[in-house]
Amino acid sequence: MTETDSIFKRNGTDEIYCAIKDEINLRCQEAKIFVEGLGKKAHKYLDPDVLKELPIQFHQRFWEIYLAASLLEAGLDIQHSNGRDGPDICIKSNDGSQVWIEAVTASPGEGSDAVQKAEIGAVRSVPDNQIKLRLLNAFSEKSRKYKRYKEKNWVALKEPYVIAINAAQVPSAILELEIPRIVRSLLPFGFQVLHLSKETLEVIETSYEYQGEIIKASGTAIETTSFLNPEYSGISAVIYSCVDAFNYSTEISKSLLLFHNPLATNPLPLGFLKKGYEYWVDGSLKNKIWD
Repeated sequence: MTETDSIFKRNGTDEIYCAIKDEINLRCQEAKIFVEGLGKKAHKYLDPDVLKELPIQFHQRFWEIYLAASLLEAGLDIQHSNGRDGPDICIKSNDGSQVWIEAVTASPGEGSDAVQKAEIGAVRSVPDNQIKLRLLNAFSEKSRKYKRYKEKNWVALKEPYVIAINAAQVPSAILELEIPRIVRSLLPFGFQVLHLSKETLEVIETSYEYQGEIIKASGTAIETTSFLNPEYSGISAVIYSCVDAFNYSTEISKSLLLFHNPLATNPLPLGFLKKGYEYWVDGSLKNKIWD
């Protein structure tokens, strides 16, 4: 691809890709301009298969393109990765070391634990546990890949490895509480509890329920404590977003949330992105919103 090539020049089978390619309405026309712009910024840092697969798996490949463009906007030194057999994105740090990023998109799922779309005009509670299960499924998938990358020496033992999860295709995932859902999926934060004064009924304190697991419809328990488990210490951090081709920030890197693993063997420095939202643990859960 060159600076003048269109990434929508191929025919496709993905419904969203085809709608954007054909500019079936104003939103699709705007999305096409936006995605074309991302492609021009990021294409030379991505494996060619990303653009080849865009017409077939649009959102999955869009997330890789968006992520690369966002990291460039954040001023990071992206290197061309070793190809589709290795992690998706490689960043060269100031000290010459490499940081690897593996991108994944969470799906709505299937069966009893799937996240269903809300009916128009109907009132329902946000299916928080079901959404968390989808995020944990994506996290688990890429955690297993990390083990394979180490075995093949595609990622060195001392190199940070980051999982970048996009949840835009999971219904209602964009609806958040005070502590973001990705944080509550990897640390055992349940719902917020308000403590009231018996005399005045005013809120005098807040806390959070402990939720160390989610019970699936089958009865299987899925732990929400991965970032307290040494088994996942090879995962340095998680990048999270619900961005898609139609919903994004003008400054695209502001759509990213970086959550550091407190047990990481190869931690990222605080302020690694200096964009969007950052969460870490230092005695308690801390966070910063970058301007």
